Amino acid sequence: MKTLYWSLLLSLTIAFPGIAYETRYGSVSVQATWGALYDSNLLKYASGDRDRYLNETESHRSPIRALDDLRTDYKLSAELRNKFFNKRTTSLRLTTNFAHHAMNPIKNLGWLSFTVRQDITKELTGSFNYFFEPRFYIRDYIDSHTGIHRHCEFGLNQAKADITYRIKGISDVTGSVKYKDYNYNEYFTEYDGNTLGLGFGVVVRPGKWRISAGYSFEQFENTGFSSSDLVPENSGLTDSEFGQGDFDEDLFTGTVRYSFIALRHESSLQYGIERNKRAFTTKRDHLIDAMHSGREDLLVEQTISLSSTLTRQLGFELGLSSQTRDSEATDIKVSPLKDFKRSTIWIEFTYELK
Repeated sequence: MKTLYWSLLLSLTIAFPGIAYETRYGSVSVQATWGALYDSNLLKYASGDRDRYLNETESHRSPIRALDDLRTDYKLSAELRNKFFNKRTTSLRLTTNFAHHAMNPIKNLGWLSFTVRQDITKELTGSFNYFFEPRFYIRDYIDSHTGIHRHCEFGLNQAKADITYRIKGISDVTGSVKYKDYNYNEYFTEYDGNTLGLGFGVVVRPGKWRISAGYSFEQFENTGFSSSDLVPENSGLTDSEFGQGDFDEDLFTGTVRYSFIALRHESSLQYGIERNKRAFTTKRDHLIDAMHSGREDLLVEQTISLSSTLTRQLGFELGLSSQTRDSEATDIKVSPLKDFKRSTIWIEFTYELK
């Protein structure tokens, strides 16, 4: 599967310049994006883990070369628009992205996204998106079968369907259903699981403003978990997700965007917030599953960004974000292991061929 992904990425890179001029099947646009992002806490280390890394007192030396890093993204996207059905617009969009880390190549990643969007009536639009990420490295954990530290990583397949209804041209109401499938590498198959979620969102556009709010509920089923699994001997309580990881999740999102003209360029300033409350649902006693028993995580991320069109085809975005996680569990030792703070700052340039 990984070989297939990289083959697709190479093919798209070669083919896109030619596709930009092909219009037999409809209106085609191609976007190329370059971005740079600084991450202050690459592996989302808690303060204790950060101190042990810096003091070189880890029981198992982390394979990363630095706690922070500079990430460079290379993204290509192509969209075909035509009126295939009943004179209603259909759009097909394919996007691929590769991210390179300057100090920690172990965190390099890539993904592929395909979206179909169909106008059903003047007010009603439906869309479907498939997202594939072949590999995402988390950190080194203890393999429960051998007691040896191994790289923990997963592959993700995600499918999402949306239906949007526009009211009087200034307001949107959207309902969505999402499915995610997580497949971990051979050392951590007990972490495997899938998520099913339902969401609802509203967008209003008063004048130069765009205000959105959304809520979604998701349930994660830890399908790889077995009640016969035992905590590795002499492992103690360390940062991991070993145990029964089933959880319910409430996610609230909100954004406010203001559009304006600056130096004759269309620009916008946006603020966004996500508040994610995750409650683990295991019934196991904390003596058996200290990492999940009675545990609730609160993740909050705030983002502010400025975007502008430099020319008709070239645009840029500058942004920064902060992310925190606060955990509470029956075992008081869990919180110091899972709490973290992270900040990022990025810049992107996008060039569009039409």
